[in-house]
Amino acid sequence: MVIGLVSSTVAAAVILGPVRPDPAGAASVRVGSGSNLTQIARTYGTSVRTLVALNDIADPNMVLVGTVLQIPPTSTAGSVPAAASGSTIVVSPGDTLWTISNRYGTTVSALAAANGIADPSHVTIGRHLTVPTAGSIGASAGGSGSSSVTGQGPGLPAALLAHPSRMALIPLFHQWADAYGVPRSLLEATCWWESGWQMAAVSSTGAVGVGQLEPSTVRTLRVILGDQTLSSTSTSDNIEMASAYLHQLLTQTGGNEALALAGYYQGLASVHQRGMMSSTVQYVHGILSYLPSFS
Repeated sequence: MVIGLVSSTVAAAVILGPVRPDPAGAASVRVGSGSNLTQIARTYGTSVRTLVALNDIADPNMVLVGTVLQIPPTSTAGSVPAAASGSTIVVSPGDTLWTISNRYGTTVSALAAANGIADPSHVTIGRHLTVPTAGSIGASAGGSGSSSVTGQGPGLPAALLAHPSRMALIPLFHQWADAYGVPRSLLEATCWWESGWQMAAVSSTGAVGVGQLEPSTVRTLRVILGDQTLSSTSTSDNIEMASAYLHQLLTQTGGNEALALAGYYQGLASVHQRGMMSSTVQYVHGILSYLPSFS
C-alpha cells in the first residue's frame, strides 16, 4: 500500500528513521513523511545522484514513504562541497546551521560568529553565509571570549552567564550525565532548550522543572530506576531523570542523538509511527545547534 510519496526537490522537513551501519561501512535510513532526497543527501554528506544510483531509483521525484535507502560510506559519501572554506554559500530550503556546519567541516558557533547570527536555531532561506576559514574556526571557538567555567565551551548563552544560580547547576549536569553515560553537552543543551535551566518552569501539559518532565515520564522513570522517592520538584532528581531518560532514548535509537531528542519531545513510539512533526524537527535542530556552546 502506498502511504505517501516524497520529492527529491520540494522543500520539506527532514524526517529520518534509525541509521544502521552495515559491514561495508554504509548505512541505511527509512524515508519518512515530509522527507526528500535533497535533504537526506545533505544530512549524510552525499548527493541525490549518488543516492539514486546506489538505490536504483527510477524516478527521484517518486520515492515511497517507508523506503529504506542505502547511504554510501563516509569515505565516499559526497566529498567536499563545491564551496570551500572561506567561500560564500546561499541557504537552501531545509538548511540549518547544524547541517551547513556538518557539510562544510565547521561548527555552528563559528558560522554564527562569522555571520553575526544572534539566534543559531533560525536562519533565513536565501541568505548568503560566509563559511569560516580553517584558521578562523579555532578563533571563534576559543580565544579571549572563552568562558571561565571549566569544561564548558566558549559560547555559553548570555542569558545563562547572567544568572549565577543557573550556572551553579553545572556540577549537577556533569554528575548525572557522567552517571548515565550521556554526553554532558547533550544533557545541558536539551535542558537549556526545554527550560533555560529553570526549576520554576511548568508547561501547559504539566511538564516540570529543568528537564521539563511529564508526570507520566516521572512515573515510568521511578519504576525503571527502582526509586519511588525521585521527585520532579527536586533539582538534582529532575536533572538525574532527564539524564536517565536521554540514556534510555539513546540506547533505543542506537546512539542517534537526533532521534533520541525527537523521542524526548514527541515520544519515540510516535516518531517511529508518524515520523517527526515539523515542531519536532525544529526542536531537534535547535538543540543540536546549541551543542557547541556546551561542549
